[in-house]
Amino acid sequence: MQRIQISAVIFSAAVFSCSEVLAAAPTLTHLFPAGGQRGTKVSVTCAGAFTWPVSVSSPSVDVLVSQESGKLEITIPPDLDTDRIWIRLFNEQGASEAVPFQIGNLKEAVEIEPNNLPRRAQVVSNLNQTINGVILDADVDAFAVTLNAGQTLVANVDANARLGSPMDAILQVVTPDGFVLAENNDEVALDPRIVFTPKKAGTFVMRLFAFPAGQDATIALRGGANYVYRLTLSTGPFITHALPSAVTAGGLGMVDVFGWNIPPGTRLPVVPLGGENPSQDRALESVAELRVHPDSRIGFVNGPHMAGSVRVRIVPFPVVAGISWAKARDPLTIFPPVTTAGRFASAHQIDDYRIPLIVGQTVVITVESRNLESPLIPPEIRLADPEGKIVFDLDPVPQRFLPSVVSHRATVSGDYHLSVRERNLQGHDRFFYRLTARLEEADFELTTSGDSVVVVPEKPTEFPVTIQRRTPADSNLGPISIEAIDLPVGVVASAVISEVSGPTAAKVSLSFSTTGAAFSGKIRVKGTANMPQKLERLARTPAKLGDCFETIWLTAVALPSDQPN
Repeated sequence: MQRIQISAVIFSAAVFSCSEVLAAAPTLTHLFPAGGQRGTKVSVTCAGAFTWPVSVSSPSVDVLVSQESGKLEITIPPDLDTDRIWIRLFNEQGASEAVPFQIGNLKEAVEIEPNNLPRRAQVVSNLNQTINGVILDADVDAFAVTLNAGQTLVANVDANARLGSPMDAILQVVTPDGFVLAENNDEVALDPRIVFTPKKAGTFVMRLFAFPAGQDATIALRGGANYVYRLTLSTGPFITHALPSAVTAGGLGMVDVFGWNIPPGTRLPVVPLGGENPSQDRALESVAELRVHPDSRIGFVNGPHMAGSVRVRIVPFPVVAGISWAKARDPLTIFPPVTTAGRFASAHQIDDYRIPLIVGQTVVITVESRNLESPLIPPEIRLADPEGKIVFDLDPVPQRFLPSVVSHRATVSGDYHLSVRERNLQGHDRFFYRLTARLEEADFELTTSGDSVVVVPEKPTEFPVTIQRRTPADSNLGPISIEAIDLPVGVVASAVISEVSGPTAAKVSLSFSTTGAAFSGKIRVKGTANMPQKLERLARTPAKLGDCFETIWLTAVALPSDQPN
């Protein structure tokens, strides 16, 4: 085996004649198993099309590339501070898409066929483990567990939402005779989760099957080699949420964690996702839809020997304690920029906030719930000016799976009244939300057209970049210079200008060319505005399963050796 831990490799030019055919760039559709336990080595099979061996980009982990085609051995550090890494195959002709590989704390197992009937269910004796499986050919997978009366089991499936599997899974708890006791299919996006506490001791079967995640005219069970999943079964602590769900950069501290089988008052530390040391490979949020501050980062909360984990947001401004509905119903005054977090634990609960504004200020208010994996539909938001006039009233039903975003330019000075409520005034201990209020400032966001680019000699490659300008009424960013940085020797891409108006205001293209030196590695795209003051932003890749990055994989194909340089 060959050990590879790599983020950039310079290749020597391959020697071949014009008649020889170059190997195509590898493709990678998924990995199996699709995750592993911290502190272990995992044997993984790559699925896709490739000429073996290939090179591997695997930030944060070591990879052994086997001589057997498609086989990798991944070593996971015991203290790896992330819930997911991204693995990419590449060669001198290009790179595959990066695919997710989940990281957990529990022991791992693999599904064993045949297990399609309750009476032939795979017996699970360890009730704190993650089982890696695949739904093949409209298969049904069944797993038998033994529970005591009053013992709470969390059965959680990761498939579509975190792994990108093209499946809409259904999870059931059934008796050995097939009688359905509980069922779930969409607890976390399209992925199911069941929390089951039997009144009597006995053997119970977790039954899993799937429909296609995409629209399909046929209503029938489906499966396939890429219908991979991870089924976590735990009677121990299982973490799903934290309060607060945001912390201030520079003083991360501790947060209260919530879920099941967690001792009351449990608090865990927040660390930057991916570790303390800054890294270009660290996953980020997409800022556009949520109106996230570009300087925000992702924090990670994880308990040793606990199932589950939670991401929180690290923000560059204050985080204040949320409203305690049980203690006081007085409005909470918040001063932008600020983030607060709460939950609608009681029926008929309405959370009231006061936001001091002056004439001309534009406040941006975001209320998030579904992206926190809360079952709460985005709450209703009502904003009134200091005179009591309603200036914004948002009913979330038409956009039930999107965050609620309010943008308002103050026409009078004073305390604006913001009320947030669950639309049916229902309460639940898992109705978490996060509220951010900040003043609109001159800023911009860059998004690339993809996360990789291939450049060949004598043929420039166009790489589009989208620009989103954020400017208050009395501000102007002016032109934005956009350039590729971290380029290797031999690859050039001239900077381009995005003007305030016209065809370049919203989109430009960088033109990459190469003199023929081979390269594979990561580059970045940077934008610079100089009005009203210098402001630099790095472009982010399109979000994939909620993650995006500030690096793009560049492949510069070598000039054939029988052609002059």
